[in-house]
Parts: sequence; structure tokens; C-alpha cells
Amino acid sequence: MSRKATVIALSCRLLLGTSVLCGSALCATLPALSQSIAEADEYLIQNRFKEAEDAYRALLQSDDTGDSYAGLAVSLAKQGIPSKVVEAERVLRSAREKFPDNPNVIAAGGYVSYIHSQKVASMAKRDIFLEAAENLCKRAIKANPDILIAQQTLGLVKVAQDDLDSAVDPLRKAVGLAENPINLTLLAQVLLKQDPKDKEAEQIITKVLHDKPDYPLARLQKAIILNNQNKPEDAFMELHNIPADKQKDLPEWNTIKGDICKKQGDGPGALAAYREAIRLDPHMPDPYRHMAEYYAQRGDGEMAIAQMHDALEILPNDMQMRNDLAELALRQDKLDVAETEYKTILASQPNDANALLGLTRVYNRKSRKDGQIPPEFNKIMEQLREIINERSVTTEKTVAGQVLKGGAKDFKEKKTLSEAESAYSQHHFKEARQLISSVIVDHKDEPYELMSLGEQAFNDGDYQSAEKAYSFAKEIPEVAPRAEQGMSRIVTQRNEASRQTKLGDATWKLPAVAIDHYKQALIADPQYPDAYYGLYSMFTKGENPDPEKAHENALNFLEAADESHPLRQEVESGMMKLKKHDGKGKKKK
Repeated sequence: MSRKATVIALSCRLLLGTSVLCGSALCATLPALSQSIAEADEYLIQNRFKEAEDAYRALLQSDDTGDSYAGLAVSLAKQGIPSKVVEAERVLRSAREKFPDNPNVIAAGGYVSYIHSQKVASMAKRDIFLEAAENLCKRAIKANPDILIAQQTLGLVKVAQDDLDSAVDPLRKAVGLAENPINLTLLAQVLLKQDPKDKEAEQIITKVLHDKPDYPLARLQKAIILNNQNKPEDAFMELHNIPADKQKDLPEWNTIKGDICKKQGDGPGALAAYREAIRLDPHMPDPYRHMAEYYAQRGDGEMAIAQMHDALEILPNDMQMRNDLAELALRQDKLDVAETEYKTILASQPNDANALLGLTRVYNRKSRKDGQIPPEFNKIMEQLREIINERSVTTEKTVAGQVLKGGAKDFKEKKTLSEAESAYSQHHFKEARQLISSVIVDHKDEPYELMSLGEQAFNDGDYQSAEKAYSFAKEIPEVAPRAEQGMSRIVTQRNEASRQTKLGDATWKLPAVAIDHYKQALIADPQYPDAYYGLYSMFTKGENPDPEKAHENALNFLEAADESHPLRQEVESGMMKLKKHDGKGKKKK
């Protein structure tokens, strides 16, 4: 999936590196104290958090830089006990009062804020803690880019914010500072979320498991890799090679189990696994999304949308999930649902670029259905033009200063889909097909994206693009039957369009009847070239010629027809004659 399922909570019990804090300023002048700090750091490295806590605590009285305070805060937070996380915050407050400029203290504050973000039930508070963690880590990195915990925490924060693109750089820097199994696995995890078949991620996990075969998080990534390689049985074995007592420290374990069951065709098993993941952590959005994807791939769009609505009852402030729901509803042609969700997002985030793009797509689709542009359309377009940086989405993933939570790639894709909807509305069929086809090709190995994009193209009346999506999907076993059904629906619609066109051709002596048949053909297939040709001919050669309507239908025919269509030359020649007439059908002087 493009988007690609995102971790909100990574295990807070994971060690974040071999050198959690950068070298202390005390090292040069107080070697004995430096050695003691090094010993405390070593406890932290070995996941002996209580011993690290005791060691750092013993150094507080003689600490005149703040490094021991920072180490104590981190060792407390890593124990995951609520009271100790609260104490870590108290330690940091004291450290900030005494050593406000110590980058280690600032970095530790970022880590503790990140831990807080994983513990709160409110998504609004979670976002506040994540923003604080991000700001603190960036401050620490600006002072000293070699503070490992700052780089790691910044990467984890960006993952939690659904900005995978921005997570990669700090996690790569963490690997550069300490190339150990944990740092490597965290990087691989993000790469796999960007691209389920990422080769670099696979190579990283192979290396990690060679060096540390019993590392649970790496085994989890290996299961994901195998499942994405269509080896669900091997993935299932890999997943269950993780000891039961370690599974509870991996928030994604049940979600991945559900994905494997789905790949094996075990729908009930997949749903049971997703529900167990939700029971263990109701505030992790991935299981809800994967359940919705399962229903959508099965062809039950109503249930998929209902699942997302249920999730938002628990996570009402999760705007990324609202965006996901709106996108799903739009692809399922549930325009009122999509419009409501995009407006809900804009009520709290008025300049959300993705929501504005989504709303333009809704309004374009509605204008084609209703024959008139919604009154709010021009206002939304103007607002969108004001906030989009037309030059490009920068490497900072911003639009007019806004950070794009879904990343630049996701925004550009939505922009492409919005341009396609606009092209459909103007009957620029070739341009629209080219735009949506580029998105389909980008997701040619992703079953949910293929099926939902195929559904969207079908609802847009673009059967060529829908056929392309379903053709790719036919090669993926878990959705092959649904893809065949999609192809069958296209054949049915095209046959109906052909039937109505032939009835139009047969009733030329009754112009009103013939025109109605041609229009019925275009309801069945909005891009059926022979129906446009019939209308063009009727308004050119019929009893009541209408050059304006003839010209309109000639253009539509040329947009819809293949270059090899036998009637193209006739229509192109006719277009030259029509150009001699104005819109009223009179010759120009």
C-alpha cells in the first residue's frame, strides 16, 4: 500500500543505540567521572536500565555539566513504567534549570517527550508531545549532530507523524554514528513502509539476522519481507519464531499476522488478528486501516468505510486517518462522505493542502454528475492556489511553509489525481488517462491501491485506466478474483454502450430517439467513441444541424478514440469545415 501503513508506536523498550549520549564535556578534565559515565552508558547499552539509573543517580551530586541528568532521564524513560517516565520529566526540569544549553539534556528532553506521546490517549496531546520532541531533537542536533539519541528520536517522531520521507535521513545518520542491529533495523523498518519490496531494507535485515539471529524486531521485518514476496507460509513461520514473551513488545506483531492471513486467503484469521491488535492498543491506527483495506479489496466498500468511521470514534483527532477515509470514500464514489471528512479536516486545519486537493476532486466529480459546479469550488481553488508552492514541493516536504505529514510523494500523487479529475471534467480524456495511469503504474504491485484506483477510474468512466489497474491486480493472487469481476463489469458496460449506439444508428429518422440512445450509451461508457461519433453525425448531417454541438462531440470523439480508429480521418476533416462556422452555426464573414 502507498501509503502506506504507518507505525504510530514503536517499542519504547528498544535500546536506541550503542552510544546514547555524545561524549561528555567532562571527559577531558575529569577522567574518573568520565569513566563512571561511560560505565553508566554501558549499562544502558546492555538494556540494564535499572543499573544504569542507579549509576547515573550516583553521579548527580558531582555533575556540573548535566550529562548525568540526561542519562538518568533516558534510563528512567526506557523502563516504560509510568511513574518513572514522570520522574524522568522531573529530572529534566531540574537539569534544564541548571544546564539549559547542554545539548545532551535537550536531546534527552526530546526522547522523554516522544515517550510521553506514546502513552497519552488523546491524539491532540500526542501531536503536541511529538512536536515538542521534534523541536528539542532539532535543537540538540543543531548544537551537535553526533548526538545519537537525538537523531534516532527525530526519526521515530517523523514515523509517528506519518512522514516517512523525513524519517529516513536521521535514521541513516544514526546508522552512521552506530551501525548496530537496532539502528539498522529501525532504518529498514521505515524503508519497508515506504516500499514493501525495498531491496536495501531486505539486505539490511539479512545482515542484522546474520549478526544477531534472535533480534525480535528484525525477525518481524523479515516476516514482512517474506509476505511481500508472496511467501506467506514462510512469513508465518518467521513471525512465530519470535518468542511469545517478546511478541508483546512488538506493537505490529498482530497486524503483521493479519496481513499474512489475508495473503493466505484466511479472511476470518486476518480480521481476528487485526481485532486483537486493536484490543491490545486501540490507539494504533494501522489495524483499522488494514481492516478497511481488507473489506475494500473484498469489494465491500460500505464495510470498509464503516470500519474507518469506527476507528475515528476512538481517534477523532487523527487527521491522517480522516484523510485516508476521505480518499477511500472518494475512490468508492461516496462523494458526500468524502466531502464531509475533508471539510472536517479543514475546520481544524484550514490550509491542509491534501484536504483541499481532495475537496477539489470531490467538486469536480460532483460537477460532472450534477451538470453544475458547486458554489464553493472557486473559493477552494483560490485557497489552494494561494498555499501551493507552484515551483515544486521542496526537500523539506513543504507547501507554502506547511509541513506535509504524508510526505512529498503522497502530496504529488494527490495533486496528480486532482489534475486528472479536472481533466475528466473538461473532457480531456487523454490527459486524464495519462495522469491516472502514471499513479496506477507506481502502485502496480500493491493490491489495495490497484483495486481502489481501478474502482475510482471505473466510477470516473475511464474504463481504459480501470482495465489497466485490474490487469495488474489479476497477477496478485489475493485480489485476482475481484480484478476479474472488475474486468467483467467493464465488458458489461461497453456491451451496453455498443447496444445503445447501434439503436441510435438504427433510429436516425427519429432524431430525438437516436440522440437519447447515444446519450444512454455515454451513460454506460462515458468515453465510448462511437456514441460521440453518432452525436457528431446527427448534429452535422441530421435534419437539424447544430455546428456548435457537432464541434463539441467531434472533440470528444477525438479525445476518446484510439489513433487507429477508422473514423478519425473523417471527423478530423469535418472539424476543418466546422471551424468556418461560429458558435451559432453561421459562416464567418
